[in-house]
Amino acid sequence: MSPARQLFNDGRTLVGEGKYAEACPKFEESLRLELGVGTQFNLADCWEHIGRTASAQALFLGAAASAKAAGQAERQQVLHDRATALEPRLSRLVIDVAATDPKLSVKRGDLPLDSDAWGKAVAVDPGKYTITARAPGKKSWEKQVEVTAATPLVTVQVPELESEPVKAATPAKAAPKQAAAPADAAAADHGPSSINYRALSVAGIGLVGIGVGAVMGVKYLSANGDAKDICPSNHNCSIKQIQDHDRLVDDAKSDRRWSYAGFGVGAAALVGAGALWYFQRPRTASGTALQATPVLSADGTLGATLRGSF
Repeated sequence: MSPARQLFNDGRTLVGEGKYAEACPKFEESLRLELGVGTQFNLADCWEHIGRTASAQALFLGAAASAKAAGQAERQQVLHDRATALEPRLSRLVIDVAATDPKLSVKRGDLPLDSDAWGKAVAVDPGKYTITARAPGKKSWEKQVEVTAATPLVTVQVPELESEPVKAATPAKAAPKQAAAPADAAAADHGPSSINYRALSVAGIGLVGIGVGAVMGVKYLSANGDAKDICPSNHNCSIKQIQDHDRLVDDAKSDRRWSYAGFGVGAAALVGAGALWYFQRPRTASGTALQATPVLSADGTLGATLRGSF
């Protein structure tokens, strides 16, 4: 017996005992392993019994579409009737957005909401939801609401976001002038036996950056792979699957950005370390001396300046 069939049978046994809360996860895992109209029907029925009416209706409709594609007209009608019967029991949430900022991001929990859904009554399962709104240069806004089976319609007003206060620029302090070191002391600092600590320090930063880039790259591949594994057929997906998929996609994008940043900083630091190691060498017998100083530009590029005497 396949794992999906065993999970399905376990779920049916629990339903027979009236243990719907324990049966639903069995059907969910069975459906994840093997898509089937029968499993969809049983999971939707299970969700209906534990009060997840919006999820149940969506899955009944998805199962009806699967039955139609399989040429099972009688089963399609039964599933459609079950979805229709849930309509009067649905709770709906309206999120009205007053802001007009094109960069505004509104989420219901971890689920990003497209602007087309703003102001529309959307069927949701009873429960608590956190509504958040964010935009660049604005203060974040958040509100928690509770939707119950006794409240057929709940409306949340998202106001215009307040601007973040502008921070006054702190005037830069002039660095104190340092007395020039005697020629003999400079020669001692850069003598043949001295260790180039600057180059080693910058190289250490480079290795850390490469390491961070590699770790975040692995996390990106893992999150991206997990997202692709959720509902691979891209239809008849449950709301939970959609939410999990979007969360993993957001995680993968964030990990990818950090991976790029880590490799970029690491590579720049290693190049800078090489320059420091090469140019900051002891004074030659002819009296020529070169000294390299690391420089970090405004765009984050690491480089070095050279000065010397001949």
